[in-house]
Formats: sequence, C-alpha cells, structure tokens
Amino acid sequence: MTRTWSRVAPFAIAALALTACGGQTSADAPTSASSSASAATSSSTPTAEAIDRPEQEPKTLKQLEAALPTRDEAPRGWVEFEAKPSEDTRTAEPASCLALYMDTPEQRTFEEAHKTGSASVYYEQEDGDRPKPRIGVAARTYDEPYPKEFFDTAGAVLDECANHISQATKESSRAEWHASSIPTPAVGDQSFGVRIGRPEVDLAHDYLWVRSGHTVVVVTMLTTYELTNDERLRKYAQGVLDDLAT
Repeated sequence: MTRTWSRVAPFAIAALALTACGGQTSADAPTSASSSASAATSSSTPTAEAIDRPEQEPKTLKQLEAALPTRDEAPRGWVEFEAKPSEDTRTAEPASCLALYMDTPEQRTFEEAHKTGSASVYYEQEDGDRPKPRIGVAARTYDEPYPKEFFDTAGAVLDECANHISQATKESSRAEWHASSIPTPAVGDQSFGVRIGRPEVDLAHDYLWVRSGHTVVVVTMLTTYELTNDERLRKYAQGVLDDLAT
C-alpha cells in the first residue's frame, strides 16, 4: 500500500454509524453469506512470542499513515469520506460486552497510557442507497506490546453477548444488537472478528482486530446482513501489516 498519504483522522468505532444501509453494487462487492463460520478468534503464534518482526515493532505516525490503503486501493466505486470522531463513551448491557468492541475500561486505560500513534482512513460506496456501505481501516502503535488478554476476553464473551444492548454515542439509539462469529483469518499474532448487527433491519457491522506486537490494525465494515465481508477484511488488515513490515 505504497502512498504519499498525509491526512490523519482519529479512529473511532462510532464513526461508522450503526444505521441501516443499502446493498453494494460495486464490481468487487463481497459474495453472499456462507452457511459456515470459523471461530471468532485465531492465533498464528505461540503464547510466548518474540518481538522479532518489523511489523511488531513500535511505529512512527508517518509509517502508520503510509500503510493505510490509498484511494486506488479502496473498493472500486468507493470514495473517501471524513469520519467525525466522538468523545462519547460506549455503554453496554451487560457491561462485559464492551469487550466485543475492544472498549472495556481496562482497554481504555491501556490506550490512554500506552498509545503513541494512530492513523485511519474511511471509504464509502459512491453510488447506491443511503446510508451507504462504509469501510474504515486504522493502524495504532503502542510503547509496549498490546495485551493478548484483550483478544482472549473478546472471544470468551461472544456467547454471553450474542444478544446485548449497546449505545455508541449520546446521539445514537440505545438498542439490542446481535453478535455472531465471522470467519477470522490467522493474521498477525492474534486476531478477533465479530459481526454486530440487527438482522431484522438488514444491518451488519463487521469488525476485525489484528494484534502484531506493538501494533493493532482495525478494519470495520458497515453493510447489509446478507453479505459476507471476510475476504475484504482480511485483505486490508494483511495489506497494512505487509506495508509496516517493509
């Protein structure tokens, strides 16, 4: 993902608003949902891991920006848009379900204490119904390895949080959401993927988090429930890691 990218927008999960959206019409849109799904978490490294690869090391802001997908690498027919960051704190019932969003109090504390850089970019489908399908790609770096237990906890609460109540911002609706596992690739040191949505209104918000030493890559997609986005999530997460490795 070589580029001369220079703009930075703080990544916020709430930026991709959880509202209904139309179907995708671009030529490279994901295929229909399959009936099978792998576990929500996967790991490609042993428990006792070494920080010995370039993408695992702390990065500069310039390196994070350069690893994000360019306009040419965005889905065909999609355009960049400016996401509005929110300072609101997400809430969930049960509170343990905040782990699905990687937004527990413990994670917030770690972010404040150890995050040293963050860059993100957002694209949306140019044509079609509204609100439009969207994708966000973010890369974050920390002054110490990102804790593995955050990913472990997210996978552990998936069953109990299959149905939970969440509110992203003060302006968003407080509603019940359905969470389910999605095929999660063995990318980086550890990965966690989940679909959170509302089948009754054909809304799906897919999340893929990837941990690689001091680095975390986040790819999110807002689409309809009938679509699977597994390959697209994997493509952009792996692309960021590949660029950070060079």
